[in-house]
Amino acid sequence: MASALPLDYLVWDLFCLNRHLRSLVRKILYEEIPPIDESKPLADQPPQKTAFDLYKSYSLPKEEIWQKRREEKMNRKVVFNLIKESTHQYSSIFSCYEEQARISRARRLSEMQRLARQAKEDAIQNKRAEKEKRKLELLKAGKLSDDEIVESSEEEDENEYFPPPGLLIPGFYAPPNDVAKVNGLAILFPKIVLEYVTPEPEFLPPHVLVLLDMTKRYNAIETLAKYKNAVIHMGIFKATSPYSAVHVAYGVKHFDSMKLSINLDDLKLAFMLSIKVDVPLLELMDLNPYHVSRDSEAGEDECAAMFPVNYGDEYAEFEDFD
Repeated sequence: MASALPLDYLVWDLFCLNRHLRSLVRKILYEEIPPIDESKPLADQPPQKTAFDLYKSYSLPKEEIWQKRREEKMNRKVVFNLIKESTHQYSSIFSCYEEQARISRARRLSEMQRLARQAKEDAIQNKRAEKEKRKLELLKAGKLSDDEIVESSEEEDENEYFPPPGLLIPGFYAPPNDVAKVNGLAILFPKIVLEYVTPEPEFLPPHVLVLLDMTKRYNAIETLAKYKNAVIHMGIFKATSPYSAVHVAYGVKHFDSMKLSINLDDLKLAFMLSIKVDVPLLELMDLNPYHVSRDSEAGEDECAAMFPVNYGDEYAEFEDFD
């Protein structure tokens, strides 16, 4: 069996509950444009672009990337020197506070020296930038000498991969780890994921079938309102046994809205009830149910007979607890 990716099935369940999530995400990213607020001036209006067009960018040539790296390195060095000088100046000020006049003169002198050093460094940096610019021009023209290539290769790795210039880069959020990545794939591209992933089998908790007379339907709903998480399925059936049941409605509200003229004595309110915690079942026993499965094995068979796999896909069967 092929190895399966470690999917977070809680997110997978969320996707199954909201089947229109993919179309919603696509609409937000590729179609929706912010509306114009007439109460605000034009300068304060959001860009009239989709989110995809607003945040997309294009890959730069490797020469520009290298140039940006050098500039960032120079800026970091300048900032470090300024912080170092400022720290030295302030430490001198606090240690010699009583000699305020002398410190002021020293600060002015230090500032003048710093400006002189800064001007010297700027000149060096400008000279270096001109040199690098000349190297890039020679590199493009194919006239760069071997010595210059060795010197420049100390900072730039020719084997480093760069995408082709002008390549479209979507401005999407980058998931921080593998679990987040596969969750995003599972939500946005479920069909592709299913081709490579074998979902883990889902196991229902141990459960039983409980049938109650329709005259007790409101009391049953009130009783289980505190334990609605224990209700796996529910419905109203015309039945005398689990294996001869005919479905009528998905719940009490659904049944009341149908306004059927039918004998209530022939109907039963059925619950597929988890017994992982036995309190909900014990409370229903106070209502003297018509039928209760003898154990979880019998309950599995009886519930399978009354509640097929696709039961409730087309109707909100738990609206009685809302």
